[in-house]
Formats: sequence, C-alpha cells, structure tokens
Amino acid sequence: MSRSASVACLVLLCTALRAAEFGWPTSMEPAFTRRLEDFVQPTVSGRIESALFGMTRENGRRFHEGVDIRPAFHDRMGEAADAILAAADGEVMHLNHWTNGPYGIFVVLWHADAKVPHYTLYAHMARISPAIRVGAKVQRGLTLGTMGRTADRSDPIPQSRAHLHFEVGLLLSGNFNRWHDAQAQNRGSKNHHGVWNGQNLIGVDPLPILRAGRADLFEEVRRTPAALACALRCAKTPDFALRYPALTEGEAAGAAGWKIEFTWHGLPRRWTALPEGSPELPKSGWSLIALDRSQRDVLIRRKMLSATGDRPGETLTRQMGILADSAR
Repeated sequence: MSRSASVACLVLLCTALRAAEFGWPTSMEPAFTRRLEDFVQPTVSGRIESALFGMTRENGRRFHEGVDIRPAFHDRMGEAADAILAAADGEVMHLNHWTNGPYGIFVVLWHADAKVPHYTLYAHMARISPAIRVGAKVQRGLTLGTMGRTADRSDPIPQSRAHLHFEVGLLLSGNFNRWHDAQAQNRGSKNHHGVWNGQNLIGVDPLPILRAGRADLFEEVRRTPAALACALRCAKTPDFALRYPALTEGEAAGAAGWKIEFTWHGLPRRWTALPEGSPELPKSGWSLIALDRSQRDVLIRRKMLSATGDRPGETLTRQMGILADSAR
C-alpha cells in the first residue's frame, strides 16, 4: 500500500473521540519547563518569542510552525545529549535520516486515537534510534532518538543553539504528491518526504497542549477565530473533510462545494457543505468570500493575503490549491 493510501485509510481508524495524553518531548526534567526562558531556544536574535509558534521570526515577518526546546544535557564534546521522546501514543509515519531540508533529521508520528487525528514532528535530531521503524506503534515516552542541530547545509545550526523543533498539527491532503509534481517550480525537484512535506502540514500552537498534558485539537482549532473564508466548488469531497469530520458541518452527500474558514495562519478550521445554488459558490474553482479586517495585518504578513490586502496571497493560494486538488 502506498504512503498516501495508508494516510487515507487512517480515516477508517479514527473512531475514538478522546483527547490524547501528552508528555514532554525531551528528557528535560519537568522542573525546567515552568518558565519559557527555562526551556526554549531562541534564534540568534536572543528574543524568547523567536522560539515560539507564530509570526515570531525576522521581526514578525516569518512564520514559525512549532516551538524550539533547548537541551538540558550535553556530552563531553558539548553537543546536545537529550533524548527525544514520543509525546503521545501513535504510529511512526515518516523518518528522514538525511540533512536534505530545513528540518534536518526528523521523525513524524501520527496520533489516530483522537477526535481530531494529528501528527507530531520532531526535527533537527542528531540521530534516530535504530529501533524506530515506519509503521511501528509507539507509546508515549518512548525514545525516538537524540537531540541535535541538523538542518539544510545552507543554513547550519551552531552547537550553541542545538534544539528540538516540535510541531503538532493537521495533514492537508493525502494527494499532496500529485499537487506537488504538477507545480512548474517543482519540475525536476524530488519531493523527499511524500505527504509529510512541510507544505502539506499545518500546525497549531503546541505550548498549550504541552502545558495541559493532553491534546484536544478540536478545542485548540475552534479556539482560534476565523480570519477569512473561501468557497470551493468541487466534484467530490476533499479528503481533508473526510479525514477530519469533526471540523465539518452540513450534508457532504450531494454537496456542490464547501465554505472553508481559515485561521490567520492558514489552518482550515471549519468546513460547511454548500448545496448547488448557494450564492457563496463560485461558478468554478474557488474564491475568497469573507475577511475579518481586524486581522488584515497578520494575514498580509503570513501571506494569506497579498501585500495590498485585497486578494489571496501566496500561502492561501497554496493551501487552497492543495485542498482543491484532492477533490477532483
């Protein structure tokens, strides 16, 4: 079975509606996780917020998808020595043993036993434990590997800023490979990570989840207000709506399209089925139909809107392209 097909099959397995128990993803002692300055690893700027989720990089101009956790232990050479631990029970979906992208060496786990299934991602590792294999079931607290500082060779991480980049989020499409290969800029460029490519992942702030010790992504997603909405005309239901039925409303059967509400950073937080004849449906394709102008500035910085704020930006165009491709 292909990896994309495996992801699609997860829909059938996601029957449990409980929040997943969450643990700290490194071997750092809990006493060091009470204040941000105790456990986060800022960028070279030294600003604490640069380690956090959101528009926290380059003076608010660049988005950071997760939280960066510093090492608590070092070996004799000064390298990070913390164990990287599975934050929750799940399944190993992807292992990357090479420094062929910004995540460096990383692991992706899938957590199906939740109302809103989700992934966790563990990046910049020094090494992955030999016992970790794709398809293996893992329990919370299992050692996945060792903290490090691996990344794209063009943007190395110095020893002094070794860290774990930790993400929690949703998968946009099980058909991502088809969308990726159809993009002119990707021709001749291999997608090394399949559906676990960063462009196909959309995160939520992991800190509230880590603090609570449980992952209720339904509440996390709905807690973030809608910033804009698009309407998509499609021949079939996008697989995002199939994978995450808890985020949908209305009758999917016979729907001519969907109204999709997005958070400011691009997460499709609510899907509403639209019948044929709905005034919100475009004649074809998709269109931007609603906008919270109070969030206009951050939408522009996140590139959900263009620089002028009057049309879809690069991020929204990509998100809608990925979502729409799975519905044709």
